[in-house]
Amino acid sequence: YSASTSRALAIGSQFNTGMFTANDFGVNYLIQSLPFGGVKESGFGRFAGPEGLRSCCLERSIVVDRIPGVRTSIPGPIDYPMNTKQGMGFGKGLIKLFYGDSVWVKAKGVLDLIRNA
Repeated sequence: YSASTSRALAIGSQFNTGMFTANDFGVNYLIQSLPFGGVKESGFGRFAGPEGLRSCCLERSIVVDRIPGVRTSIPGPIDYPMNTKQGMGFGKGLIKLFYGDSVWVKAKGVLDLIRNA
């Protein structure tokens, strides 16, 4: 409790808690749509509110081909059964091509892909 709401909020912002109520003792229990839960050893996740609902959900990605007739195939060097030396060279070439930090590194990646195709 504080005579100054701004002082109470300033102090509360320094706490590492799952919830904080300034100048009240039970309003956070009465508002059922607020997420409820502790932090670190004093809490296990969240319940109530959208955050509590999300903790009960399984997130997943679902991808559907939108272009009929176009199919993605696995490149031969990394298809099963894989020639390890050729497959690793191909994989390193892909990494250089996509994540290289210069045009020179990307060009070396293309050469690795051609060499190991």
